[in-house]
Amino acid sequence: MNSNRLLAFQKYSCGKAQFMDDAMATDRQSSFTVKRILTCCLLASSALAAGCASTTTSKTARTGTEQLLISDAIDRSLSNVRFSDFSGYSVFIEEKYLDSVDKGYLVGSLRHRLLEAGGSVAPAADKADLVLEVRSGGVGTDGQESFIGIPAIGIPGLPIELPEVKIASRDTQMGTAKLGFVCYDAKTGKSLGTGGNSTALTHNNDTYVLGIGPFRSGSVVDQRQRAVGFNGVGGSFMSSPAKVAKRQPVSMMDHNFAEPYAAVPQIATLPSETLTK
Repeated sequence: MNSNRLLAFQKYSCGKAQFMDDAMATDRQSSFTVKRILTCCLLASSALAAGCASTTTSKTARTGTEQLLISDAIDRSLSNVRFSDFSGYSVFIEEKYLDSVDKGYLVGSLRHRLLEAGGSVAPAADKADLVLEVRSGGVGTDGQESFIGIPAIGIPGLPIELPEVKIASRDTQMGTAKLGFVCYDAKTGKSLGTGGNSTALTHNNDTYVLGIGPFRSGSVVDQRQRAVGFNGVGGSFMSSPAKVAKRQPVSMMDHNFAEPYAAVPQIATLPSETLTK
């Protein structure tokens, strides 16, 4: 009888163990299924939450900084010319010897300063009192890079080199404008003075310290700050807080010199007059 009880107890133990194994397997399978569902939900939510956007950008062939360097150099070069000598004269600007970049801005600035000084611009040499001949000796930009650190070093016998290490670096871009001037009588062709050359330089510095930057300085930054109130570093995290552009209206007419402009109606009869009649 004891043997029967022992046999029954063993069967009961084996059945209970099998049941527990089956239960644990079911739990593991359920846990795996839950994890799989959660993973799928997470991936699906990530795919739905992620956005896709594209922005089309373009760059001009010449950067704005380059053009500002040249135009500012031209302005500084012209500021060294005494245009007040042309006050009261009709002047023809001879530009056939002028061959440079931004020629349109240079000639336009010449005309502006001539008019500002009290002279007038003649359409042709035979209708002018004087001829102002202008030439360019060099209008353009140059670049220079310098740094403090260790330059790249090649390893003899191996096609590799140790990279350079920059503690501090500076990228400098310089603008140059050298202009020559001579003035002569439009009727006789005789020189009215010795004339001469006027040269001006501008620069823009981008400085980096341990990879942090750019810290900008130079004439371009000064010009932008005077014009609009911020230096225009761009997307760099070193950018200064946004500022409102300064209002500097350009005066186009001296109202003490000319009568205010009176608008003239562009239609013969106004609609209100027609309805009244």
